[in-house]
Amino acid sequence: MLMLIHEIYHKDPVTIRDDVTIRDALNTILHKRINGLVVTDKNNKVIGVLAIQDIAGATIPTQFKKNIHMAAAMYRKGFFSESCIAIQDEPVSKYMRKNFVSVNLQDNIMAVTADFLQNDLYIVPVIEAGELVGVITRSEIKKALAYGMKIKGYS
Repeated sequence: MLMLIHEIYHKDPVTIRDDVTIRDALNTILHKRINGLVVTDKNNKVIGVLAIQDIAGATIPTQFKKNIHMAAAMYRKGFFSESCIAIQDEPVSKYMRKNFVSVNLQDNIMAVTADFLQNDLYIVPVIEAGELVGVITRSEIKKALAYGMKIKGYS
């Protein structure tokens, strides 16, 4: 059974402009109950993606990312909050993934699933004829798995 993107993609992607603040992006993520956003420029062209792990990663100093024990040893009260405050007014463009994976409606789910695993993705834009038509998220991957395993109620 070959499953194509057009069979499972989410047709109503949530987008955000690249000049919006990280705080506003996180607010959108929280209120929409999603894990990632498609980032567009002023002409509505897709130029990146921003996921919750990108925002979280921006709060962690580089040396801590490379050494988890250093992060534990250097921790002090209020440090995380200070890190959050330090990035909240930065533009999305500073932290979004510019090298992102996209798919089209005729791609197969196996390729997307492999990308999700290899690149720890939360959101993949579906682009057809240069236009954003939807997204694949981990929710669509779950539905594809349920469909493939014939679990009723999730197709």
